[in-house]
Amino acid sequence: MKRHLLTCLVFLLWSPCLWAQRVQYTTERPRVEDVNDEDVTIQRVELTEQYTIIYMKFRGSGSRLGQRLGPNLGGTNNIGFQPSSRLYVNQGERSFKLVRAENIPAEMRRRVDPGEEVDFVAYFERITPGYTVFDLFECKDYVERGDRIICFNFWGVHITNPERKPKDTYAQRTPRPRPLPPVQSKPNPQPRYQPRNTPGLDETPAKPDVGVAPVAVAINGLTRDAKTRRPVAATLTYRLISGAEAAGDSPADSVRSTLPGGNYKIPIETRGVYAVTASAKGYFSQSDTLATNRTAVTRDFDLVPIAAGSKITLRAVYFNVSKYDLKPESFPELDRLVGVMQENPTLTIKLEGHTDTVGDFDANVELSRNRVDEVKRYLVSKGINANRIETIGYGPSRPINTNKSLKERPENRRVEMVVVNV
Repeated sequence: MKRHLLTCLVFLLWSPCLWAQRVQYTTERPRVEDVNDEDVTIQRVELTEQYTIIYMKFRGSGSRLGQRLGPNLGGTNNIGFQPSSRLYVNQGERSFKLVRAENIPAEMRRRVDPGEEVDFVAYFERITPGYTVFDLFECKDYVERGDRIICFNFWGVHITNPERKPKDTYAQRTPRPRPLPPVQSKPNPQPRYQPRNTPGLDETPAKPDVGVAPVAVAINGLTRDAKTRRPVAATLTYRLISGAEAAGDSPADSVRSTLPGGNYKIPIETRGVYAVTASAKGYFSQSDTLATNRTAVTRDFDLVPIAAGSKITLRAVYFNVSKYDLKPESFPELDRLVGVMQENPTLTIKLEGHTDTVGDFDANVELSRNRVDEVKRYLVSKGINANRIETIGYGPSRPINTNKSLKERPENRRVEMVVVNV
């Protein structure tokens, strides 16, 4: 009897834990876009009803002396996991706190010798169903008592986490009997059958089938001088690049903005994402991608004049994470810059590269320099004289915002162009 009671007690104590740990989705070795410390990897991500469980492995390679190492430790590592760690989704739209970590301390005090491997687990709050990519941000690299600490940060971790399907509660309801309508006596009751006046035609005319008229959608706005804010007559070129009825090869079309107001309107017949470019003589062109759905889209284009000292951000220039290889999506923007420099043969420019503040300062400066050099190589390959292009990499030293949130960080990763001479 006592043994039976003891078994029941143990089962009751463990049942909540077992229920909480029931795995809903598992992602083995998830794809990770970028990692801050290459000595740590994510082995598996499990999603339960309560937690996001991340299984990680640290390998003491001994190759990062002076980073996560002490100066007198002879090549050993001291590892830990910060209690302030968070998971972020959709560029910081939502965050999920660390609940606990197992087999790794909350402070930098566990020693790992070269060649040693440490498996540890981090329990976070459950990521909302539907978010399939997250960033793990442990901390920002820092120096502690002369030792440089590299944080376990991962960017773009892809997992299986589908949205929850709404439960069909209608079938579970017990329908209530509807009360019968009260019987009203009629002074002159009509016969059930009324003869028709014309064979085959009903006396009562049928109601016309009135459908809902589609809502007219357009992209509209103003084209102005970025410095004087005065209206400018410009050409707006647009093309459907993605959507339910788009294959990405739709032909381009254009409209003109009119003076005196600088107004333009692009009528939208097929919903989707459009690439729109505003261009005017004497100005640098400006591009944007705009999604059209059920309502009109307003986008004003403030065009920068081609004059000494003018600066613009080349927004449509893209690189792979932590690399300086140009993505093919960058070519249209750079080709437009080539056209401007060909139309203005005395124009000289300076390309300035910038990064966010995450990671090593010197490495970010080098990355920004390599990126603008790569842009210069592309322009030269299109026939622009190399002497007309200067390059400089500032790294993270000139942020345009506080750089504290994941939503702000991409704004600091940019290439800017300054007009040196016209």
